[in-house]
This record gives sequence, C-alpha cells and structure tokens, in this order.
Amino acid sequence: MNSTELKRWLVSQGAAVAGVADLEELSGYPTLPENLMEGYRRGVSMGIPIPKGALAEVHTGPNPLYLHAYETVNRLLDDLAMRTASLLEAAGGKALAIPASHTLDRNVHRGNLSHKAVARLAGLGWIGKNILLVNPEYGPRLRFATVLTDLELEADAPLDRDCGTCTNCTDACPAGAIKGVIAKPYPATREECLDLAACAAKLGEFKTEVGKDICGVCIRVCPFAKV
Repeated sequence: MNSTELKRWLVSQGAAVAGVADLEELSGYPTLPENLMEGYRRGVSMGIPIPKGALAEVHTGPNPLYLHAYETVNRLLDDLAMRTASLLEAAGGKALAIPASHTLDRNVHRGNLSHKAVARLAGLGWIGKNILLVNPEYGPRLRFATVLTDLELEADAPLDRDCGTCTNCTDACPAGAIKGVIAKPYPATREECLDLAACAAKLGEFKTEVGKDICGVCIRVCPFAKV
C-alpha cells in the first residue's frame, strides 16, 4: 500500500481530507506518554467536518445540536482511525490509532498528541489565529484523528499559508482569548496565541449549559468555514 492508495481509501470510507505527515518533523513536540511516537515514522491524518447547519446558530456559544454533531463526528473518526490501523497492520506495518478527542491532562488541556500539528505537516491546512487547523475548503470545521505507523509512506508537504489580516475569530471570541497572532509554522506555546485561562473559564461556563467544554464560535465566523 502506498500513500495515494491509502488516502483514496480513507476518502472512500468517509474522510473529507486525508494526508501523511513525516513524524521526524514533530521531534520535541509534547506527547502523552512522552515516548508515544517512538518506533513510528509517519502520522496518517484524517478529517471529517462538522456540518455547516450544526454551526449556523452558534453565535455566542454552543447549543445541543452543535454538541451532538461534535460528538458524532468524533465517533466516526475514532471508528475510521481504528479501521485504518487494522488496514496498515494487514499491510505488514505497525500502527496505533489516536482518539479524535481525548483529554488526558486537564491542567494543560492536552491529549496524546496534537492532531493539528500532524494535520498541518500532512498538508491539510495551516494553524489559524484561533490555533485551530484551517483547511482551504472547510476552514476550522474539521475534526481530526491520527494513526501512527512505521510504514514508509510518502509524506505530504505542508501548505505555506496563513490567515493574513483577517480578525473574525479574534473579534468574535466570547472570552476575548484570541490574541490575533500569526504563528508560523506552529506556535512555540499555545499562550503565544491564546489566553488559555480565559478560554478555559469560558469553556467551563459552556459545560454547565450543554454538558461539555466546547464553544464553536471561532469556527463559525471563519470565512473559510463558509457557514
């Protein structure tokens, strides 16, 4: 199996976008556990968008319909990632599926690894001012899962783009947490671009309303999201 065949299969199975990242470029990035990427050379990134309709009424915060779409897309990604890992193992490789949304350390709001960092290296978009992955077709509506593998798949090239002078997400953020910084190719720390304490406090408020610490406002207002 080569990269082209794998990406075609992923799209046939429901992914809207798919790419392959060279994990050597992620050397030094924080992961949980620290040695998560040891023995793996490539990261297969797959994305499924949250439908526009689920975001249409997300003006000042999330609602139950957005939560349902968010959780459903994550479940679809987890299923696809698991089937991808099985496919890569059947092709003779080692593979590990990383959940689409799984916070392991709530003090620093981190999961196993940054799906956005892998997706950027896989050529699926750039890091926006809201520190989400912005795709040219879907904007930041995409949710991602990652499968690590030791197969020597051909890696894709990152996109050399950014958000330019757009301030939509900065202006609309209900927490006032987005600093409007362009961090290329990837922010050294999230605090460089985002007031994490302000963001976390607002997400805590939303959790009492919808049952999960999500927002969605900066996603809806992005011009690339086309909502």
